[in-house]
Amino acid sequence: MEEYSEIKLLLCCARVQMDATTAAQIPALLQAGIDWDLLLQIAVQHGVAPLLYWSVKSACPDAVPPAVLQQLQRLFHINAQQNLLLTQELLRLLSLFEAEQIPVLPFKGPILALTVYQNLSLRQITDLDLLVDKSHRSQAIELLMAQDYEPRIEVPWETHLIRANGLYNIDLHSTLAPKHLSYPLQNREVWQHLESGWLGGKPVKMLTPEMDLLMLCLHGTKEGWHHLNRICDVAELVRTKPLNWQLLQQQTEQWGMRRLISLGLLLAHDLLQVSLPQPAAEWIARDRTMGCLARSVKQTLFSPATGQIGEVERSLFHIRTRERFQDQFWSWWGLMEHSGWIKPTAEDQAFVPLPPALSSLYYLIRPFRVLRKYGTTLLR
Repeated sequence: MEEYSEIKLLLCCARVQMDATTAAQIPALLQAGIDWDLLLQIAVQHGVAPLLYWSVKSACPDAVPPAVLQQLQRLFHINAQQNLLLTQELLRLLSLFEAEQIPVLPFKGPILALTVYQNLSLRQITDLDLLVDKSHRSQAIELLMAQDYEPRIEVPWETHLIRANGLYNIDLHSTLAPKHLSYPLQNREVWQHLESGWLGGKPVKMLTPEMDLLMLCLHGTKEGWHHLNRICDVAELVRTKPLNWQLLQQQTEQWGMRRLISLGLLLAHDLLQVSLPQPAAEWIARDRTMGCLARSVKQTLFSPATGQIGEVERSLFHIRTRERFQDQFWSWWGLMEHSGWIKPTAEDQAFVPLPPALSSLYYLIRPFRVLRKYGTTLLR
């Protein structure tokens, strides 16, 4: 990751509250010179423009060119209005689900903005995430279609629906994470890790802080941690929520997700200076893979080529975030199946020429050839 002034300033500003140590870095960064148009572009790309505006208007408003400050303010107000609309829509939908007796769990979105950022305007929300059990999935889709939502994308773990030409977007999940990430939890286990809260004066069920952290790290890993806003989510949750670190350690080791959680925590610590308690610091220190994983994320986080990272590289990253061999294997197998890698290719046929009568054996040969080609990357 290049440590140029724009990135350093963005990392200082990508937080709800700026401490004295962080604020003290800003004058020197401003003196070094800031390409404000570039900074704005990067902030928008990483979904943290609201946090950038929130911080600079308090820390250094006179240093920001008026046109840039005005643009940031405009984006901030647009985001605030959009988030309010989405929150009102979420409350309306929760009432409909309740009336139809369909158990539903909202997560991320307005819930995260209000409970973690503690300000609806500070987190950029693009859609509403709802978890329903597979047994209620068809009923939930019918309910949403009756409200003029249209299913657009359907995959085994979620259905994406839109309304009003994309003004309202819903990701209807049947599981918190895709199967090809070797996600081990059944929904009944997720329902056992809920707590009561409030949204717009309405009582709602939400994930416990520990389960919230797991969910955020799962979704960050799914995307390869290629956007700063995912790391901000982890940082703000750790700063604002009382986490039971002993319970978190027990659960993540039981589920084989200690490395996945540790990576999210390490990125929040290294990039956004989140203080970690001794137990978490010890988990990270014990895993020799952690430093390499974090470096790979930081090296590509602000790279212009980040969006061009291929499916193979992303999949190998997913596998390396798991500490247990069985999870690595099933994640690898699930990713092959999900990505279409299981289907034999011309390279497989060239690797081991077989007569047509034995062509079905290529389905056995292909996994071993893929492992042979990419196995050294997994062992780094």
